[in-house]
Amino acid sequence: MPIWTFVRHGESVANREGWLAGHFDSPLTERGEAQAIAAREALPLPRPARAFCSDLARAHRTARLLLEGEGIPLVVAPSLRERALGAWQRRSVAELAAMGVDRERMGSWRGRPPGGESLLDVALRFVGWAATVDSAEDTLVVAHGALMRAVLAVVDRLPRDRLDLHRPRNCQAIPREVPRGAWAGWLKELRVEAMHARPS
Repeated sequence: MPIWTFVRHGESVANREGWLAGHFDSPLTERGEAQAIAAREALPLPRPARAFCSDLARAHRTARLLLEGEGIPLVVAPSLRERALGAWQRRSVAELAAMGVDRERMGSWRGRPPGGESLLDVALRFVGWAATVDSAEDTLVVAHGALMRAVLAVVDRLPRDRLDLHRPRNCQAIPREVPRGAWAGWLKELRVEAMHARPS
């Protein structure tokens, strides 16, 4: 069965300074680059046949460092971007709390920041893309924390109020077996869910 391995990018400037980057192109720190190099040892064996990464610099650079010398083809895919955060982008958790936004609202499945995406929206975006590249090949995806939380909630069939079970660390690799055709099936389920979703 194909293995999809999800890796969060290395530490970014936003991570180090404690603010939410969203689609803002926050680069890796020196520590983040070192994390990406060290994470090569965590790549599964046999190595994935192909790799995809977000077009945001922190994920793209992580993927390049992670795959250096491996000979694995890398495709940059904008569909793997972090959650769009709208009015929450480039704000710290403390600033958002002062605006009346608590952590529960930030991490809820259906809640959206003004002008941004819910985690359900992110799951729809990723799963819709994954269904178009479904393959029997083992696959590496280098992306972002909120995207990974949304996708793993789908793959692991998590209750929507248990998204806290997945909080990937920088450069953490999380493998999952994904049967051929599963992405298309999950996409249908998510579309039905979205039709009945009421933002919280």
